[in-house]
Amino acid sequence: MVLPSNKKIAIKKIIFSILFLICLFIQVLPVLRSGLKSDNGISFWGPNGHDGIWHLSLINHIDNPLSIKMPIYSGEYLKNYHPFFDIIISTLSKLTHISSPFWLFQLFPLISASLFIYLSFRVGYALTNKFEGGLLLMILNSANNSFGWLVSYFRSGSFDGESLFWAMQSPSNQLNPPFALSILLLTYLILILIKHPVVLTKFHQIVVIFILILLPVIKIYSALGAYFLFLIYCLKNRRYFIKFSIVFLLATLLFFKFNPQSSSLLVFKPFWFINSLIESPERLFIPKLASLRYGFESGGNHAFFLFFIYLLGLLIFVAGNFAWRILAVLDWVKNKSWLNSAIFLSSFILMLIPTLFIQGGTSWNTIQFLYYALFLLNIPLTCFLINNRKYWLILIMLLSLLPPLVGSLPQFLGNPAPANIPASELQALSFLSSQPPGIVLTFPYDKFLRSKFLKTPLPLYVYETTAYVSAYSKHITYLEDEMNLANSGYDWQSRRLNSLKFFKQQNIYQDRGFLVNNQIDYIYLVGNQREFNKQNVDNLYLNKIFSNQETLIYRVQR
Repeated sequence: MVLPSNKKIAIKKIIFSILFLICLFIQVLPVLRSGLKSDNGISFWGPNGHDGIWHLSLINHIDNPLSIKMPIYSGEYLKNYHPFFDIIISTLSKLTHISSPFWLFQLFPLISASLFIYLSFRVGYALTNKFEGGLLLMILNSANNSFGWLVSYFRSGSFDGESLFWAMQSPSNQLNPPFALSILLLTYLILILIKHPVVLTKFHQIVVIFILILLPVIKIYSALGAYFLFLIYCLKNRRYFIKFSIVFLLATLLFFKFNPQSSSLLVFKPFWFINSLIESPERLFIPKLASLRYGFESGGNHAFFLFFIYLLGLLIFVAGNFAWRILAVLDWVKNKSWLNSAIFLSSFILMLIPTLFIQGGTSWNTIQFLYYALFLLNIPLTCFLINNRKYWLILIMLLSLLPPLVGSLPQFLGNPAPANIPASELQALSFLSSQPPGIVLTFPYDKFLRSKFLKTPLPLYVYETTAYVSAYSKHITYLEDEMNLANSGYDWQSRRLNSLKFFKQQNIYQDRGFLVNNQIDYIYLVGNQREFNKQNVDNLYLNKIFSNQETLIYRVQR
């Protein structure tokens, strides 16, 4: 029986709506519960307890977008960072009078995920000219995963392991808000280029220009993929080459405005990710293969065997991370269009960079280049499966995506949360936020303290080195979040040593000088930190302005 066209349209709308809501749930689940207040304080799931807090700290301290004070390193300005996402959220929060945590953890993920899923459908439909193509790309961009869950299942019977091969996968898009914004813009850029293969309208030219200028200051890793895509488009349509050159120059100037020393952050260290993948118990961990490599490197003429081991490691790294996306190569074999060529060239370079380079400070940060290669290859994978009618393979692939999704549910649906700001400490931060602006001294993060806490949620000062005091007090801190300071090239080690020296209270005159010279206005202590040599409080000219069962705050007298 042939259904009337209006019934077919209605059925398609129902199918689209159901799958859209499922994809939206997958995308927003990792972030939606974080940052909400309850009687127990504020809870955080997954990396939101570090990464989300950093964004919140930055968002709450943006007054002048072109000159942003570093909220976690007093007296300095933000450098070697792409802040455009944070500028957007800060501006939206001020314009709408909606709190920045609600924008960061709830509103933005819902808006960005909805637009991303819809645009993914549009791209898939445009390339395959099939409704199923739109649905498939929508699903892949929301749920495609690595083969890490297979390793976890055979080792422990669990279905987790999304980043076991290092790279974050599609279900975690919204955990990295600048990444989420960048792939949203990348998807729209791709859609524009598909819809206008020869001539761009004036409106779309303006949109493309803005996307290309903004991507480097949203997420520099994304700019590489976008620029290669548009460069190859320009080689095909040379009328845009001069405009592209001007845009590239403007984008470069804007990028170096915020990232003056970014080139020094890349360190040439070939196969660091592959070696750590094999050696680290937190990753794939194949100790026999690691031992062989160490043995061959220790001496003798073993170049061939070393080459074979590195090649094997590279193949494992690629197969584990790309998983089903490897099949995208088959689409390129059959269809060497400009878009396919651009996607594969971009993906190869985006994979090559983390294979050869790490980032100074936090070595693993360059893996973010690979995130965009994974995202881009979902497109030719969709085209291959739909255009070649591999429906049996689509079914197998989609079924294989269910276990890792199920495996990740406890991480974001479980209670209690992994980390939180307890209600009593939140009371202290709220009080501090009501005080005149000043610099806050916090006790340096102690990674060994975590082992003394036997149950979750862990208070944030124990959970990780974070920016939560600057985020929720809205005061600049002397030293917080050592991880992000290392990423941006600040000399945080000397400040940490100076802070630890102060809290030892060995010389009252030097300690008072430390407070005065660094213009410290408040000292914020939590937990056992409150016990720091109370007999020196008067000698240091400190006034206790807040105290409860969890937190103690002093004001430094001038």
